[in-house]
Amino acid sequence: MTEVHIPADDLRIGDVIVHGGGETTVRDLDRSKSPTIVTNPGQPDEISGYLWQHVAVRRA
Repeated sequence: MTEVHIPADDLRIGDVIVHGGGETTVRDLDRSKSPTIVTNPGQPDEISGYLWQHVAVRRA
């Protein structure tokens, strides 16, 4: 997998977010509360941020 930096708005199911606490696989996305995005809503590994923030992801 290649690591890339993308705007959070470009996240896709299956991406692996690389962050200071490790890695989180994107299984679900909620964009309903714009301008925020929530990955894996309601789960222990939930992550939220703004659509324009950049994230490091590994993508096949």
